[in-house]
Amino acid sequence: MPRVLIAPSVLAADMGNLNHECKRMMEAGADWLHMDVMDGHFVPNIVLGAPILSSVKKAVPNIFMDCHMMVTEPGRWVKDIAEAGGSSYTFHIEAADDPMDVVRLIKATGMRAAVAINPGTPSSEISNELGEAVDMILVMTVWPGAGGQKFMKECMPKVAELRARFPNLDVEVDGGVGPKTIDRCADAGANIIVAGTAIFNADSPRDVIAFLRNRCTAAQERIAREREQILFDPAADSALDDDDDQGPTVSRPGSRPTTPLSQPRAYLRHLVARRSSGALEPMKRGNPPEGGPVKGLSAQMGMTSIG
Repeated sequence: MPRVLIAPSVLAADMGNLNHECKRMMEAGADWLHMDVMDGHFVPNIVLGAPILSSVKKAVPNIFMDCHMMVTEPGRWVKDIAEAGGSSYTFHIEAADDPMDVVRLIKATGMRAAVAINPGTPSSEISNELGEAVDMILVMTVWPGAGGQKFMKECMPKVAELRARFPNLDVEVDGGVGPKTIDRCADAGANIIVAGTAIFNADSPRDVIAFLRNRCTAAQERIAREREQILFDPAADSALDDDDDQGPTVSRPGSRPTTPLSQPRAYLRHLVARRSSGALEPMKRGNPPEGGPVKGLSAQMGMTSIG
């Protein structure tokens, strides 16, 4: 089961006291700090950059900087961000001519490699090859470039599909995420949560971080159980009723309704149907195929995307 991590977005911080703000978040229980880097081309704003990240790293040496690169030439800045102390480098697939080449550049520096997709980009753009090469996929739940936008729930089916295809990969969500929207993200399968104003402007950032973590952890446990039932125990799977998707979410009764396509189990059943056609070998518990557990599901199911 993927670990749940909370990454407050510094875009919502008091930039005049950035080092203090980052320390405040780390002391409140943040796992990562989400550093938005904007070049004024891929998005209209200009924010942060390698020199600022380097200063933060010196002031907060234990920080894990999750660098979200909203730039037109993602390969150009890999070395600079690594030297500035970046821990993870997320580039946008929309900005990359050759995503695999960017991944190789990132990996060569020792940073984690991640790819992001905008709200208008389908999850089918993430090929099996790319999904198996990166450490994380970021699904934007607002259009990149500015904070404070409204959460786009229509992006949740993409999260659910990616979680079904890559069960052990980190899937991150960013944009409009907070206590009121966390259940949609959690039930879809996100395990890395980026939240800005919901954390930085809270009376108790620690309580908000704990709340987000608890919701996602409960959902990840449920999704793992459902995966086992669907893949290995058809009788138990039949007891899972998708009708409840029209009502409150599983992780928090009384929350807003979702749709079946916002649940990983809907995509898993589709994948199982492909396998059951006889074109693919049955999956075996405890015997993942060559390539490991992340590669396993999509490779065994013969899927690039559910589409």
